[in-house]
Amino acid sequence: MNIKRILSIGIVGTLLSACSATGTQFAGFTPPAEGQSKIYVYRPSAFKGSGVHYDVHANDQLIGHIRNGGYISKELIPGDYEIWAKTEARRSVQVPLRPNETQCVKASVGFGAFVGRPKLEWVPMEKCETEIRSTVQSAK
Repeated sequence: MNIKRILSIGIVGTLLSACSATGTQFAGFTPPAEGQSKIYVYRPSAFKGSGVHYDVHANDQLIGHIRNGGYISKELIPGDYEIWAKTEARRSVQVPLRPNETQCVKASVGFGAFVGRPKLEWVPMEKCETEIRSTVQSAK
């Protein structure tokens, strides 16, 4: 009985880790090109919703695909953006991007009826700088 339990836990752990981001470790913010803006979307590693991953958009433009423990970034033209993601439900946050400025959005997963729902929140740079350090680049 113990062997079956250990194997089950090992298999579940392996499957969940396969859903995590696997890119390079976050090494610091890179500034946007002169006159541009930059957005970072990061998702700290968490057990809840770890198997759920989703595309993140800025208005109608794809920023990237975010996974558990990952981050994505995109240089954008300054302006007001709706940063959004969708699984079974669409969630969004408004973020104003000014020239030569970097902003951060924290992503996570909330409970849904069938699939976890994306949660997005704008966070101050001080908080982002601390939390994003533990993430790795998220790739599809």
